[in-house]
Amino acid sequence: MSQDNIESNKALVRKFFQTVFTEHKVDEGLELLSDSYIQHNQMVPPGKETMRAAFKKGLDNVSCEIKQIIAEGDRVAVFHHFKFDPNSLGATVIDIFRIENGKLAEHWDVMAPIPENPPFPKPLF
Repeated sequence: MSQDNIESNKALVRKFFQTVFTEHKVDEGLELLSDSYIQHNQMVPPGKETMRAAFKKGLDNVSCEIKQIIAEGDRVAVFHHFKFDPNSLGATVIDIFRIENGKLAEHWDVMAPIPENPPFPKPLF
């Protein structure tokens, strides 16, 4: 895969995050998913239409700040600070996407809540 393709894959993922989690434009963001999109997060419903309904109900107070994006081949990994509401500490999250034909085709993630009083405080980002 060429460096141009890797950069366009990163741009696609960046656009998805900006559109859905910053601008809260769910319909536009879901257009970036392939018709056969596979969701591996067991807390998110499968399929674009069920995701649309879930995202429209639950993203009003969400924020997301991307810290790193790493890409290789058809995979893009995003390390970010995610908050369900502005007053929370949020979570550190790593999302991994597989890109196919210029669309998000598959998704995995790992989320760790940021503790309020950690025994060994250090920078997370």
